[in-house]
Amino acid sequence: MELVSMIIPVYGVEAYLEECLDTVLDQTYKNLEIILVDDESKDRCPEICDQYVQKDVRIKVIHQKNGGAANARNHGLDIATGEYICFIDSDDKIELDYVEKLLDAIKENQADIAVCSFKQWYKEHTENSTGFENKEYSSKDYIRKFLSDWTCGLIWNKMFHKKTLEGVRFEEGHKIDDEFFTYQTILKAEKVIIFDEPLYWYRMRKSGVMLSGTQYQAQMLRDRLSYMTKRYEMVVAKYPDLKAEYLYNLADNLISFTRQAQGTKDLEEDVKRIKKKYWNQIMFGPVPVKMKYSFSRSFLDKTKACMNVNEGEKNYFE
Repeated sequence: MELVSMIIPVYGVEAYLEECLDTVLDQTYKNLEIILVDDESKDRCPEICDQYVQKDVRIKVIHQKNGGAANARNHGLDIATGEYICFIDSDDKIELDYVEKLLDAIKENQADIAVCSFKQWYKEHTENSTGFENKEYSSKDYIRKFLSDWTCGLIWNKMFHKKTLEGVRFEEGHKIDDEFFTYQTILKAEKVIIFDEPLYWYRMRKSGVMLSGTQYQAQMLRDRLSYMTKRYEMVVAKYPDLKAEYLYNLADNLISFTRQAQGTKDLEEDVKRIKKKYWNQIMFGPVPVKMKYSFSRSFLDKTKACMNVNEGEKNYFE
């Protein structure tokens, strides 16, 4: 039986950690390496981690100086020895056959990465994710799907063959880690298999990063600006024939970022700098005329010109 490593960063989740770990320990697939990375949590999480080490020999614990979730996941990857890797958030939970079904999907379809659907878990109810299908993708086709489906960038509803993680690590210093990581693994894969079965429960918390207020908005915009440009460069380098679609997406996002950055001088300057960097590629590249016009106008009239192109134009490549 192949060894599956499950990497779980832990910080400030004492109210949820035991429920998460119980669903991991009770998996129907038993050949697991469970790596808990305590990121210097100030609550009872370090104690809970140590208690669970005593419960099950499959658990390893790293107690580290606080470095953030990306740093914690990287330390987990550094010691993981499994043939396959999963990432679990410590305030979530998984179905008891999560590992078994993801691994079966990989093996039965000779894939490198398996993707399941998930539940959005609110305090009073749950909602199943939408848009999932039972389908296999080449690396190129799935990386194209990133442009229209935000769930492609998630890490916790996926199982990765270790070869897709070679040379790939989480980029530290960001509010959201997934976007800087997942597309790089897809570029190293040959086949991705998706199936519409919700095996992961993603807890929707008001204190979560995704739901945080204005204190995170500026940094998240900087993060989006960074990963959009890095993703564009890496994708086009491997798949030059996707340049038109990815360049269109980049231009559209830069127009949107121009509007979102208004009122924050350093953000405005960051967006302007990136727009200047890609000016020639967008204005003289394989981008529709309407998009070129909207992009050029975004340098002039911050109010009127920063509107996104109309919906029909957004579907240009579909």
